[in-house]
Formats: sequence, C-alpha cells, structure tokens
Amino acid sequence: MRPRLLVTRPAGQSGELVALLRDRGFASTGIPTIEIDTYGCIADVDAMLAGLDGAAWLILTSANGARSVVSRLRATGTRLPPDLRVAAVGPATAEALRSSGIAVHHVPATYLTSAIADGLGGLDGQRVVLARADAASPELRARLDERGARVEEVVAYRTVEAPAASRDALRAALHDDLAGITFTSASAVRGLMRLAAAVDRPRARATPAFCIGPVAAEQARHSGFNVAAIAGEHTASGLADAIAGHFAREDR
Repeated sequence: MRPRLLVTRPAGQSGELVALLRDRGFASTGIPTIEIDTYGCIADVDAMLAGLDGAAWLILTSANGARSVVSRLRATGTRLPPDLRVAAVGPATAEALRSSGIAVHHVPATYLTSAIADGLGGLDGQRVVLARADAASPELRARLDERGARVEEVVAYRTVEAPAASRDALRAALHDDLAGITFTSASAVRGLMRLAAAVDRPRARATPAFCIGPVAAEQARHSGFNVAAIAGEHTASGLADAIAGHFAREDR
C-alpha cells in the first residue's frame, strides 16, 4: 500500500504536487485549508497597473500574485511600461509571468521573499511596487526600505484561511492512515489548525509535516508539528523530492 499524504493547497492548485507525488510512489488526499480570493482586489490591482509609469521595479512574491496581475493585464488590455523591470520570488512565480509573455529580470538564488531585495541593484530613491498577499510578511518591505527604495504596496490577492467546506473532509482524512501532511505556506498550516476540531488537533500534530520552505516550517513548528523535511528548492518539485528522500531514508 502506497503511503498517503494530505495536500493542503488551494482548490485548483494541488494538481501539480499530487502528480509529482504519484510519480514518486505516493497517494494523495487533497483538502484545501486555504482559499485564494482575487475578486476583492481587482480595483486596487487595476489602479496599480495603470500607474506603473516611472516605477523601477514590480515585485511579485508568489505565483498567486503573478496570476492575479496577469489576469488583470489581460482583462484591461494594459501593457507594462517597457522600462519597468520585474522580479519574482522563485521559479513558479517567474513561470506564471513568462508563460504570459512577461519578461522576468530577477529571480533570487534562494526562493525567499526577503532575498529579492538584495539582487535588484541600486535602489536609493527608486520607486518599487510590491504586489503581495494580504497576509505577507513585512520582511521584504523592511529590507527595501533599508536600501532606500520608495516602496508602494498593493494587495494582489487575499488568503482566506480555513474554508468551511473543507472541515468534514479534513476530519475524515485525519482519521485515515496518513503518512504525512504537506504545507506550501504558513497560512495553510494556520488554516488546518483552525479547521481541525480540538479533539483532532493532537492527531494532526502527530502526523509528520513536510514543508516547501522555512516560513511554512516555522509556522508548522509553532503550531506543534514535527517537521520531517523541508524542500531544498522551494518548489512543488523540491517538496516532492524532499518527501521521497525522507521515506527512502526511513526504509533503510
């Protein structure tokens, strides 16, 4: 029987990780512990896109933010200014932009939002537009401020934690024979803990957690999970590799 993992990504975004895990011999149960809401951010994103003239950089800190921006560019027929440079937090974010014809000028070697700022060149007095989630860490903004940038922030999407429609399915999954729980964001950890009934939280915490990066891992540990592995490359593929490596070592 193949080990079964719980995938907590938002609805419509779990397919890649599920397929990668299947290729490595794992079964998956997909239950979103967060939802992505872009509808409430349309006006702000449209206003941001209309006012990018004179900005040096547009920074996207997630693939969800990139998809939100791409969607509004298409809907409004807007084009990015030709002299605007675009930075993406990692390869998934960059791919969401490049696949829509948007050039990406900087992707940090380490896929962390705070690492973006150090690869943007001189920023003193430069206007930098940061498109982010409502719940994003303030660390990148602080680093940009330290480097003298004139930072403007826009919420490109909102993360809704603990969607009620997942509650019953999560309880059933936690009473199944799970080999692990995957987390691709800190909000997914919080969402799961809010969805889980008090009586089921110890069962959840006793299940090994596999995290896409250190931010999700920090939240998982804070919530009482034992983090069994963290992806070396903070992508779905990196996470699947980390999970496969963990179980290979366990089987020795």
